[in-house]
Amino acid sequence: MLVPELTVRDLDRAARQLQTGFGFACADGLWRCGNQAVRLAAGAPGGHGRIDHLALAVPDLDATLARMLAAGVTLEASVTPDGPALIPEFWGEGLRYVYLAGPEGARVELCQRLSGAAPVVGHDHVGIPCRDLAAMAAFLAGQGATPLAAVDLIRPEGVIPVRFLAFAGGVVELYQPRQAVRAAAGLWSRLLVGGLAGPVGGPEGLTLAPL
Repeated sequence: MLVPELTVRDLDRAARQLQTGFGFACADGLWRCGNQAVRLAAGAPGGHGRIDHLALAVPDLDATLARMLAAGVTLEASVTPDGPALIPEFWGEGLRYVYLAGPEGARVELCQRLSGAAPVVGHDHVGIPCRDLAAMAAFLAGQGATPLAAVDLIRPEGVIPVRFLAFAGGVVELYQPRQAVRAAAGLWSRLLVGGLAGPVGGPEGLTLAPL
């Protein structure tokens, strides 16, 4: 199991938002939504860091977004301020997506494949921007990750390489954006991996830890 850890200043408030805004429920010390689990941890993360976002697959993006907005969740204004957008290059016929502000501003993406959408809300991927995508992919491959898809997004500002890897029962999205990437730990602070014997440090400050 691949579980992102969300480090926040106010655990109670974060828990309430995961429950009332996003539909998570607490079980066995983890917050779960379908087949996606999150662990909350106390700390002072100081914004976005090495892990940028958690993405949830949804069967109907518009209906899920409307429900979450009605529950008090807000759009992540720096990424999709105008609502859902489209990446036509992903997964055959394309992917609709939108970013929301989770607990203390942690980014949560909702995404719906135009072909073969998920039947229920659950895990889609964990998004990790990289300065050196090849090095990050090699590190995760050494931990057992395997390739799923490779796409180079051609954009006016340049080419953005994106790689999807199957890892520990989940999916990791690696991408190399044109802008600078923070190496520090942030809100999504580390990845918890079932069966891992002990903490493992990766490139650019990424940390894997036992679940």
